[in-house]
Amino acid sequence: MVPEYVEIQMKILLVYPAPPRSDWPRGIFRSQWVPTGIACIATVLRRSGHEVKVYVAEEQLVRNGFDWPAARASLQTLMQEFQPQIVGLSLVTPGVPEGQLAAQDAKTICGPATLVVAGGPHPTALPEHLLQECPQIDVAVIGEGEITLRELAEGGPGPAVRGIAFRTAGGIVRTPDRPPVTDLDTLGPPAYDLFGMDYYTSPGRFLIRWLKLAAINIRTSRGCTNRCRFCAGHLISGVGVRFHSIPYVIEQMQVARRRFGVEAVHFEDDTLGADRSRLLELCEQIRRAGLHQQLQWDACLRVDQADSELLNQMKSAGCIQVEYGFESGSSDALRRLGKNATAELNRRAVLLTRQAGLRIFADIMVGLPGETAWDLNQTVKFLRQARPEIIAAGRLFPLPGTPIYQDLSPQERSTLTWGSLSYFEVPGPSVNLTAMSDEELNRAYRRFLKYTVKPQMRWAYLRDTPSGDLAVRRAMRRKLARFVLRHPLRALRVPW
Repeated sequence: MVPEYVEIQMKILLVYPAPPRSDWPRGIFRSQWVPTGIACIATVLRRSGHEVKVYVAEEQLVRNGFDWPAARASLQTLMQEFQPQIVGLSLVTPGVPEGQLAAQDAKTICGPATLVVAGGPHPTALPEHLLQECPQIDVAVIGEGEITLRELAEGGPGPAVRGIAFRTAGGIVRTPDRPPVTDLDTLGPPAYDLFGMDYYTSPGRFLIRWLKLAAINIRTSRGCTNRCRFCAGHLISGVGVRFHSIPYVIEQMQVARRRFGVEAVHFEDDTLGADRSRLLELCEQIRRAGLHQQLQWDACLRVDQADSELLNQMKSAGCIQVEYGFESGSSDALRRLGKNATAELNRRAVLLTRQAGLRIFADIMVGLPGETAWDLNQTVKFLRQARPEIIAAGRLFPLPGTPIYQDLSPQERSTLTWGSLSYFEVPGPSVNLTAMSDEELNRAYRRFLKYTVKPQMRWAYLRDTPSGDLAVRRAMRRKLARFVLRHPLRALRVPW
C-alpha cells in the first residue's frame, strides 16, 4: 500500500537510470548532458524545504569505467546513507529495465514504505502499464513533474494530485491531467550543485559533435511547433511551445561561462526557431552581453524555419552549428512521418546554412513507415549533395505514446523490448514498418551504415580531432585508408 504522509520536510532521491548493459553503450558515444528535467525538479523541491540528492547512472558508469556492479553499488550506498522517503525515477523508455532495479533497491534498502515515483516520457505514455509491469513503482507521473512531485512530497498520492496514476486497494487510479506551467522561469535555475559538474563540463566531443569543447546544455523552451508521428517529445511538454524569458537565458549563459568556465553551449530545445522574432532578439541580447565573444553555441532548427537573415544573425551571435532533423531525402517518406517538410525544404535549409557559414548536423532515420529501397536511395543521394559535417543515423523505433506506436497491433507491441530502444543496430527492432522485407531492410541498413555513415563519421571525427591527439588521428587514418583501399569506388560516393 502507498504510505500516508503527515510531514512536509522530506528526503528525496532523484535517479536517472541508464539503458541496460545488454543494449548500451555501444561504441564510444557519451552524452554528458546535464539532465535538466530532474535538475529543475530538484530546484522546486528545495524551495519547498525538502532535502534532495541526485544519481545519474551514465555519469557513475563512466566514472567507474563501465563497471556495472560498482555503479549499482554506488546507488545502493547512497540509498543506505541518505535513507530517502521518496525515490523519483526519470524514465525514458530504454531506461525502464534499470529503473525497475533501482525501484527494487529502494524498497529493499530504504524500506517498503518508501514512495517510488516514476516520471518522464515512458510513464507518461504508459502509466497503467508501467505500474503493472513494475510492482515496486507506486506512482507514475503524467507530464511535467516539478509541481506534481512537490505535491506528492507534501501530501502523498491521492485524487487531489493532478497528473498521476497510483495504486489503491481497489486498483490503479488515474487523476485528471495537470496543466503545463506557463511561466518556465519559475521552475529554474537547474540545481547544478547537486551534480558532478566536473564531469559534465569537461572537454568532450559529443555535446557539440565532434568538436572537443568544454560545453554545457541549456534549455530555453519546452515543446515543438510540429507533431511528427515518431516523436515522443510532446508527451512531457504538451501541445505548443512555452519559453523561458530572454533575460533568464542570458543569465544561464553567463552562469555557464562564469561558474563553470565552459567554451560552448548546446541549446537543447526541440527547436530553437519556434518563435523567429524571439530567436532574433536572443541573438541580439547575446551580442549586447558580449557572450558571442566568449561562447560558441549550437541548436536545432526545423528545415522550414531556416532563412538567410535568421541564420546570419545566429552566426553573428556565436552559433557554429545547426542540427536539422532531415530524417529522409524522400518527400514521400517525410509525408508519411508527418514531418510537414519536403526533400526540397531539406535541400533549401542546407543551401542557406552553407551560405551563412554554419556547420550542418544531419539527423537521419531508416526503417520509416512504408519506406522503400528507392526512398533510402534518395536519402543517400541527399547526403552526398548536402555533405553535412555530422551525420547521425539510426533505425526508427515505435516509441510508446507516438502515433506510430498507437498504430501497432497488440501482437506487434508485445514483441517490443524497452532496452533495445537505446541503440539501433542490425537486425534492429522486431517490428518492420517499411515496405521492404526484414531481410531487405537489414541488408539495406547495413549497406547504408557501412558505405555512407561510418566512413563519413570517421572522416568527420578525424577532421575535428585536435592536432595534438596523435593516437586518435592515427587510428582514424588507418580505418579510412583501409576503407578506401577495399572500396575505392564506394569511397568516391561518401559524403565527405
